[in-house]
Amino acid sequence: MDQKSTTTLIIVGLVPAMVLFLIISIVLLGGDDDADACTPVSSQAGGTVDIDSVPEGPIAGYGHEQLVNAAYIIQAGHDLGLTTRDQTIGVMTAMAESGLTVLDHGDAVGPDSRGLFQQRANGAWGSEADRMDPFTSATNFFKALLRIEERESLEPTLVAHRVQANANPYIYENYWPAAVAVVEGLSGVQGINAGEAQNSSQYTLGDVQPQTAVVANKVGPMFGIKTVGGYRDATSQYDDMTYGHPAGRALDFMINDIDDGKAVGDRLAAYLQENAESLTVYYIIWQQRIWMAGDPPDAWTLMEDRGSDTQNHMDHVHLSLDVSGEVSVPAADDSCTTEDNTTTSTTVSQDGWASPGAGPITSSYGMRVNPVTGVNKLHAGTDLGGGGCDGPIWAAQSGTVTMARMESGTGTIVIDHGGGVETVYLHMYAGGILVGAGDKVTAGQQIGLVGSSGNSTGCHLHFEVHLDGSPTDPVPYMAQVGITLGE
Repeated sequence: MDQKSTTTLIIVGLVPAMVLFLIISIVLLGGDDDADACTPVSSQAGGTVDIDSVPEGPIAGYGHEQLVNAAYIIQAGHDLGLTTRDQTIGVMTAMAESGLTVLDHGDAVGPDSRGLFQQRANGAWGSEADRMDPFTSATNFFKALLRIEERESLEPTLVAHRVQANANPYIYENYWPAAVAVVEGLSGVQGINAGEAQNSSQYTLGDVQPQTAVVANKVGPMFGIKTVGGYRDATSQYDDMTYGHPAGRALDFMINDIDDGKAVGDRLAAYLQENAESLTVYYIIWQQRIWMAGDPPDAWTLMEDRGSDTQNHMDHVHLSLDVSGEVSVPAADDSCTTEDNTTTSTTVSQDGWASPGAGPITSSYGMRVNPVTGVNKLHAGTDLGGGGCDGPIWAAQSGTVTMARMESGTGTIVIDHGGGVETVYLHMYAGGILVGAGDKVTAGQQIGLVGSSGNSTGCHLHFEVHLDGSPTDPVPYMAQVGITLGE
């Protein structure tokens, strides 16, 4: 998230002098700053690197000489005004093409290729001296990257492919984690992986095609799906050996373990139909019906009864993919939250506190039997419905983010407000964590999207208040600072 951008605060009314004890509400409104609230750390302006201060290494297995070349790439991106994500794509590409080494030779496919990016002698990349110079070759790579339309919505590997025109568009993605580590280590920027769910999969997919994994890790969290089936060996006569699970081209989005599963499945199926071309959909099966890509939206064909709910696809949406081309995953709508989430603002009280999420309260602070584990233990926070999956989560007060990551499978944000006061926010998916450790946040600033990761039975925000390291009941505490939870 770009911490140089702050949400505009507009005082919505003047409290008459004769009316006492009323809370001064400040409504956080939209405009361009709403987009900033949705911006992951990786999309902020790129950082800089002092070439002379590059560490000896290793970082992600790369030594000093290679890290110096990465620093030149980072600096070239910065000088062109590119984002941290763009810089990381540049480093990832050079890792795949040359191992971050300035090569003075090509290969059988491109014997005239040279340098960090293996740029060809076709006039597009300058002279051989240009292609052998780390900073100049990186600059030319980024100038080509700037011409990629809507690159922010493309997977990093596809952005690199459109610049490099490699035969395999997914050859770069295995280098993304290492590139993140190098850029974070050299520039000091943290949280680059926020929003890049393909590289921190929350699903156990098995040996699926790279494009299949991209779709699973992007689409699943959009709809609050906790379980996605991927590769499996052929187990019945119904297994499609070309486009099904044994081919690594199929996904099962399970909706039987989330609230209002049928409605979620309907929305998911409609989204897959609407975006069939960009997702390379081959067919969809849902509720004992099949839809083939290229048919009209209502051209569902009833299938034979296979026996159980699972075999008839009553408890999951099955997706089979073509994967013969690039995969692009559009957002479920044009905003940060799904169309069902109409609550887009919170209030800041006279004491400087804000409601962390929309109501209602679905589980209170205190001893209870955990619905997942069956163990009777302290429920150390208050659960808020939060407007459903992808609903906004707001910082309860100004402070510094001390944790923002997947912790033991649970999306976790912790904010230190000073004076021994901390607030904790749980259950976001990886792509729903919109801040990074070290970020300064203000009361009412959006920091995440409601999810259902970890020990959870449905999308909600689990909110805790800690005083000197110990949890306290958030409802009375927040009431003391002018905020009623659950409204």
